[in-house]
Amino acid sequence: MTQQDSTGVAAIFDATLHEALLSRFGATFGRDDTPWRVWPAADAPAALGSHDILLAEDEPSEDGPAEEAIARVALAGATLIATEREGGRWIDTVRSPMGTWVFESQADSDAPHSPAFVAVLLAARALHFPAHDALCLARAWRAGEPEWPSAFQRFPRVRHAALAAPEQLPPPFAPCPADLGLYAVVPTAEWIERLVPLGVPTVQLRFKSPDGEAVRAEVERAARAARASAGASSRLFINDHWRVAIELHRRLGGDSGIYGIHLGQEDLDDADLDAIRASGLRLGVSTHGYAEMLRVAAISPSYLALGAIFPTTTKVMPTAPQGMGRFQAYVKLMQPVMPALVGIGGVNEGNLPEVLDVGVRSAAVVRAITEASDVPAAVARLKAMFER
Repeated sequence: MTQQDSTGVAAIFDATLHEALLSRFGATFGRDDTPWRVWPAADAPAALGSHDILLAEDEPSEDGPAEEAIARVALAGATLIATEREGGRWIDTVRSPMGTWVFESQADSDAPHSPAFVAVLLAARALHFPAHDALCLARAWRAGEPEWPSAFQRFPRVRHAALAAPEQLPPPFAPCPADLGLYAVVPTAEWIERLVPLGVPTVQLRFKSPDGEAVRAEVERAARAARASAGASSRLFINDHWRVAIELHRRLGGDSGIYGIHLGQEDLDDADLDAIRASGLRLGVSTHGYAEMLRVAAISPSYLALGAIFPTTTKVMPTAPQGMGRFQAYVKLMQPVMPALVGIGGVNEGNLPEVLDVGVRSAAVVRAITEASDVPAAVARLKAMFER
């Protein structure tokens, strides 16, 4: 099927598949009220909008008319997907308002943008998946299969911004158990000192300060609190401050009290991942969708945090709340290859059972503890949910 108007001719797509996907998964993921349009780059209208996707069969060069097209797409907030063939693999470059991603995937046919591919791409965008995640789903879709994609080996590999070369993957980070349990994320070492005696199995210090000395003092105080928890055995992760954590872990010895380091997507490119790996500390990483999960899976971290599931006010999130439908899909994809998964974002006493019912064995909470009127009682209730 094609869509036509006076200014352009849209790409051919499988309308039956497209409508079937929207009907089946609209309630699970939510559905955009504004129609999405997809065009071969050569046939695209001059006036583009944020719901337009252009498809090119090669990567535009950085001069001449192609560069002008890239600028025009960027100015309109539209999306450009350029596909090249490299042996038996497709190389897809996705340019959208959320940045540029480059993927490689198995070429199942001779058509870079088959009608089924375009149908899934359009449906994924209409189901509120960002362009880079929609590309992953369109490539992973198996023809004739009605279920949402969950076979990890069919998903693309990330070339940019890759954390490891696909042909030479690094050794995995030190493992951690899948059942990290109740995972309390708190802003100060004083909170660590309060929670360790209560037997919170996993704690994270998320201390924000531009003062390097203050950071060192806070991390060391938290480490000493966790180190003293021989009976409680709380696992302490340090958010962001990986240099300080490695230095202190080395200075205090293997029993430093620091169990691991947690990094967000924005921290990964600057962190020395080889140094973290060599230190023996575990590494946990936050992810917010398919492309980020695939990117991080290449370095085999100790755990993946998936979210934000629900609305949260504790930090500015790069994406809208994922919701339980996406969270469930992410867990189904990643759990067979990375058993240690943590649900994050807006988790509280009211919705924790719903998160655990998906099958994860850890969930991070913030305000459910830090804003509780009776912290020991709140911790006891939250821990009991994991024991059930």
